[in-house]
Amino acid sequence: MYRRYSQVGDGSMPLSQINRNRIKNILIFLLLAALIALLVISLPLINKEKETRATYIQKIQAECEEAVRQAYTLSRNAGSDSASNLAKIRCSIYSIRIINDISSGSGSQILEKDGLMTIQNMVDRYQDYVEAGGLRTGEYATTLQSALEELQSTVSTLE
Repeated sequence: MYRRYSQVGDGSMPLSQINRNRIKNILIFLLLAALIALLVISLPLINKEKETRATYIQKIQAECEEAVRQAYTLSRNAGSDSASNLAKIRCSIYSIRIINDISSGSGSQILEKDGLMTIQNMVDRYQDYVEAGGLRTGEYATTLQSALEELQSTVSTLE
């Protein structure tokens, strides 16, 4: 006979249920579209962050190599160029600290601050000893070289 207004097709599902299913399907589709759009937008940002981190690591490695190279030029007796070489080492360590601090803004720090501060303090003690007129700097040079070599080995394993 006549169909009821709430039935469609074979009459198995009421019209209100069909409308709810349509709304649910539309919401699921919109959520999936938003998720896909979010992924499309975020993937380049993730890659850019990785590239930025790699650049920071390369700069830190270059500065560390320069500091080690300058440490090898330090004489075992306080020479006239010791203060100049210590200043170059201090600049390299400072550069490493600045790059490390900048990298903390984009995520976690690359190196621990304590280790860098320890090396900075070694350079300061060495500089103070040389400025005070100390002539036997072999112990200071050896300690500084070993600390810089340890830093270099840590930095060379970074990715």
